[in-house]
Amino acid sequence: MVPAFKISVFDKLDDLSLDWPRDATAEGAHFHVFQTVTFLKAWLASFGRSGQRSLHFVEVREEGGRPLLFVPLCIARRKGARVLEFIDADAADYNAPILFGTSISWTRELAERLWREIARQLPPFDVLMFSKMPADIDGLANPLSLIGDQPNEISCHANDLRRPWAEIEAAFPQRKTLARKMRNLEKIAPLEFRIATDSEERREATAAFLRQKQWRFEQTRVPGFDVDVDKHDFFRKGTDIFAREQMLKLFSLRSGDTIIATIWGLTAGRRYYAIMLSFEAGEWAKFSPGSALYYRTLEWLHANGYEWLDLGIGDETWKIESCETTFPLTAKQAAITFQGQIYLMRQGLVAALRSTALWQSLRPLKWVIRRRLRQAMMTISGYGAVSELLLPMMAIA
Repeated sequence: MVPAFKISVFDKLDDLSLDWPRDATAEGAHFHVFQTVTFLKAWLASFGRSGQRSLHFVEVREEGGRPLLFVPLCIARRKGARVLEFIDADAADYNAPILFGTSISWTRELAERLWREIARQLPPFDVLMFSKMPADIDGLANPLSLIGDQPNEISCHANDLRRPWAEIEAAFPQRKTLARKMRNLEKIAPLEFRIATDSEERREATAAFLRQKQWRFEQTRVPGFDVDVDKHDFFRKGTDIFAREQMLKLFSLRSGDTIIATIWGLTAGRRYYAIMLSFEAGEWAKFSPGSALYYRTLEWLHANGYEWLDLGIGDETWKIESCETTFPLTAKQAAITFQGQIYLMRQGLVAALRSTALWQSLRPLKWVIRRRLRQAMMTISGYGAVSELLLPMMAIA
């Protein structure tokens, strides 16, 4: 029997049904934190506030009105093309639908039929660009991943906390060396593992990690909070938004009164997403405070019944070494119109250029130059003539 789908599309969060998960838990729903109403509110207050994307929240139901699949999408205008994608802007580690239990056995053919029916309910778009799609969500097959036509370039990585603690601890990288460093830290000042429980602790820990992470961005010559204001405000504003819904877990490691490492993360069900990790630089770095906090966080989450510590997207060496589980992801790109074909062709040319050794060597200099120009602007602010000269230079950079 061919299932019938009832599809509704909304353009405002306030119009979503009560079946859409609001916070860390929702009966009958399988989801990642990045598709909850609370996350989307924080996203709209930062990444989405420009209004440059049209929002399309899709609810798919079976006959009888039973929820089947919900997914937040948007259409962005880029280089003259209308691009349909997940609500993301690099804020989500997993782009996935919210799934509900069903007797449907998903096949690629059925998933493609569902997608065609969804697409017909959406405004016109030129190109489809889906990325970071997991094969399943908490054991339920993800039909959108079945329409993927290529592997995602980057995977997600996590620690399975359902294992005995002795097994997790034994697999922790350089555990003995880390224990020695932690003992040396104790000699400097009492070492305290803390979870922020009130607004003042959250404010202090958030300020520390924003400063620590900005330093790291500058050292690695990549764009940071100084140029990505949306990302900065997502964490600054999101700290209170997620705390109100009891989704935030903000861990810190303190040496005396100094916060030497932080982990800013969110919960959904029994999964903890360690979204932003930071540590103090300078003389503190030799003690590996980030690793020390990561170890203590693993220990706390395991003791409190969490099933996963998810480090999310990224194939950095330290993530691969710290996690025993990798989640491969899929992606899909498809031109719908001639304008979409031109857009994908241009994207392919840009990707080829950026993969060259010359580009890789020159690109980090862009952020060094931009930061120096910004510092110069701050120094000479008030001198109109020079400011007028530097402003267009900053825009070009």
